[in-house]
Amino acid sequence: ACSFNSTLDGCSDLGRVSSKVFFTVMGLAGLFVCFVGHRFFKCELFCMGFCFMAFIFFVLITTTTTLEYDIRLALTALMGVVGGVAMVMSWWRFGSVMACVLVVGLILGFLISSIAFFTPLGDIPIFHNDVVFWVVFACIMVFVPLFFIRWPREGNIITCGVVGGYAVVLAVNACTYTSLSYITLDVLKRLLNHNFSRAFISVPLQDIDFIMITVWVVLGVSGIVMQLYREKSRPFFPPSPYVMWKQERERRKTNVLDPSHHKPSLSARILGRIRQLTQRTEPAGETTPLLF
Repeated sequence: ACSFNSTLDGCSDLGRVSSKVFFTVMGLAGLFVCFVGHRFFKCELFCMGFCFMAFIFFVLITTTTTLEYDIRLALTALMGVVGGVAMVMSWWRFGSVMACVLVVGLILGFLISSIAFFTPLGDIPIFHNDVVFWVVFACIMVFVPLFFIRWPREGNIITCGVVGGYAVVLAVNACTYTSLSYITLDVLKRLLNHNFSRAFISVPLQDIDFIMITVWVVLGVSGIVMQLYREKSRPFFPPSPYVMWKQERERRKTNVLDPSHHKPSLSARILGRIRQLTQRTEPAGETTPLLF
């Protein structure tokens, strides 16, 4: 049930058009990431960077300002885009796959930790203490990316399947109520509302929840299996375009026997092409004077 005194999920926030649009777009992006996220690595990084930055910014702007919900959501979406672009550009410029995979792994760790406390484990009285709760929550969250350091591609694909499937669940929740949205909503409420742990009550599962659990499992498993099968003969991760360009430039500088070493620069090729297009063509046929 909603609460008029809650910082998040108050009665006035339920069913807003802005929330429906936000989570519907998020669900479509999650469906894309679930099945082809690893193949389109840049798109996956953008989506994961969006989620990472949007969550952090929403918590900050909600705790430090009194802006209306729609304005906060719009600013959150804007900062999420900035975070997604920044994550893609960091990979494009520096080519550090492990740093990006660690961020992606933290998102999976956050979701797994949230699932753990959504179960009866969260009802244990010791976890009603905020210090104990956040220490254990953070340990689980950090352990997941550290576990997948040995298998970064597999960890990335599993994250695509699990997180992408949950994004679809959130999109469905925007249209019809499902208790699975409280997997992450309870954690967000605990961050934003004081003394939330004292009012913590387990959310009962309904028929729609079991249906959505089945949908989530089917999407996650099928997406993971499909991507693992499709990517087994391909490189673990695509190379950074900027790093490849630097390596190609160094190769051309040092290998004088390579024909590309003598290839004109891009600007010279563009100017030459423009001259060809603007130069008047000479008439075909004999142009020299005839000798009698």
